[in-house]
Amino acid sequence: MADTFVSDFQVRSLAGEPCAAVSVRNLSTTLYAASDAWGRKCTVAPQPCLISAEVHFKQPFGTAAANDQLGADTVHYGNLSKAILERMKRFTVPREQEQEQEQEQKQSGSGNGNGDHSVQETNNNNNNNNNNFTLAYVIHDLWVGLTGWAHFGSVKEEEKPFLDISSIRFLSLTVTLPKASLLGDGVSMTCSQFFKNGPGEKMRENLISASLKIHNLKVPTLVGVNPHERRAKQFVVTSVNVERYFRMDDYYSELEGVVVKALEESSYETLEALGAHLAEKILEPDHRKDHTKWQVHIRMEKPTAVPLADCPIVEVRAGYGFPAPGRPAAS
Repeated sequence: MADTFVSDFQVRSLAGEPCAAVSVRNLSTTLYAASDAWGRKCTVAPQPCLISAEVHFKQPFGTAAANDQLGADTVHYGNLSKAILERMKRFTVPREQEQEQEQEQKQSGSGNGNGDHSVQETNNNNNNNNNNFTLAYVIHDLWVGLTGWAHFGSVKEEEKPFLDISSIRFLSLTVTLPKASLLGDGVSMTCSQFFKNGPGEKMRENLISASLKIHNLKVPTLVGVNPHERRAKQFVVTSVNVERYFRMDDYYSELEGVVVKALEESSYETLEALGAHLAEKILEPDHRKDHTKWQVHIRMEKPTAVPLADCPIVEVRAGYGFPAPGRPAAS
């Protein structure tokens, strides 16, 4: 079977431009989950979280447009927001309190009845019970709650998902942790899927994507071709997006450390060479473990380099499916 795990760009390109779509951007809540900027698990104090959802439909709005009434051909954005926040409630209380609630449910014989065991079982294979609420776990649990299907192709279903995926062409979810970066504007994980096939065994053949992004790292860096740029460091604002992202652990604090160290030690003259060096560091086997199919998108800005512009921007893409960017030896 062809590789169904691709980049977000590929998923969106094949899904095409939507004839009808509903989105919710930056829905706010707090989480006792995932790691903070120092890599510590947020089990005692919560951290802020922003959630965005984008739903593309297979058909134009029918009843909603013709009769000015909500129907099965759309999703009310208010109800979508409520469904997201309801699903996220399991992460908005301390883990110890949730464990007490689960124990009470077991004793009463009620169970959870929501089918989230599929994600739980997957994550328990990789993490112990105290640390399994990673960013990847959170977004995949939300995906199961909205669609009834695990994002990585599992056939285990949610009892009653919010969305009817038979009418949906494309879905994207992004969970952002705005305080989970020491020198940047936060980290986010995005999962997307092109629903070429509806519910059934062929769901496994739908194209899916997952990516981890660190936003706008601001690091003083020695880079530039002009004499004055060789005398002092200037801020380089760097965003790193890792596509085809398989990992279930909270890798972003480690990734930020790799990027910051490379920027701080830089003596390159061009952003092009610096970007190639960053890509090489990120794609080292020690950092990506066994995931040889990562794709890395690096975006670098120099805000002070061009006085009459906001900034010049250089972007580098490397990894699976891309030729290795050449670069001169570091001086």
